[in-house]
Amino acid sequence: MRKSDNDRPLLQIRNTGKFFGKLAALDGVNIEINEGEAVGIVGPNGSGKTTLINTITGFYKPSAGEIIFRDKKISGLRADQICSRGIMRTFQSNMIYGDTTTLENIFRGAFLTLKTSGWGQFFNVSSYRQYNKTLWSRSHELLEQFGLAEFKDTCAGDLPHGSQRVLGVAMAVASAPKLLLLDEPMTGMNDQEVSSMLSHIDGIREQGITVVMVEHNMKAMLKASKRLVVLDFGQVIADDKAEVVVNMNEVIECYLGREDLQDNA
Repeated sequence: MRKSDNDRPLLQIRNTGKFFGKLAALDGVNIEINEGEAVGIVGPNGSGKTTLINTITGFYKPSAGEIIFRDKKISGLRADQICSRGIMRTFQSNMIYGDTTTLENIFRGAFLTLKTSGWGQFFNVSSYRQYNKTLWSRSHELLEQFGLAEFKDTCAGDLPHGSQRVLGVAMAVASAPKLLLLDEPMTGMNDQEVSSMLSHIDGIREQGITVVMVEHNMKAMLKASKRLVVLDFGQVIADDKAEVVVNMNEVIECYLGREDLQDNA
């Protein structure tokens, strides 16, 4: 477990709540994520997992508490502002540009890192042309990294489901995040596709990107995550090493079921 240079957590979720009317989707959540970690967020349906991701990434504003990223408060910022600070996410559904090629999809993800001003783009200045060339090169590299090179010129909407899921992750990585939040990245995948996705996640971490993942496939989650945070009714009921959490009675009772947990451990 590796902390950031100033020895503080990369992400701090402090007493955070999110309420929809009288319903508490998140209630007093406290979580710290250290740089370089692989953390799994698990819990039954309706426990607040996706709400937590939406709140971290600015799609929801927290009703209480605060969220700190790299020592700066981000709670209350817009989603695009949070993205520009180095947090990227994927979605449960395939959020891709279906009418453009696989390569162009990845390039659009990489384009989020563009620093040239709008005027620089308009006048096609040399710095913009050079950076644009760099982004295309980076996009080709990611095609290879994620095993999508054979689909380079294929419209993303025509890709098999598993490849669309991988493309969504590749697009997120193309934006060069410090923290990547994966919301059920293995939904609808077969065993071979799941194994491939796990390899990609390992590769992402090797690039120095911190990964937090929500996933219902517990067998895959236990392979991908060294630490598990368990939510139930919007509250954290467990936060520890994966091998410790899967043997906690309160976790077994609230979510997994003893037999199911033992099958997946």
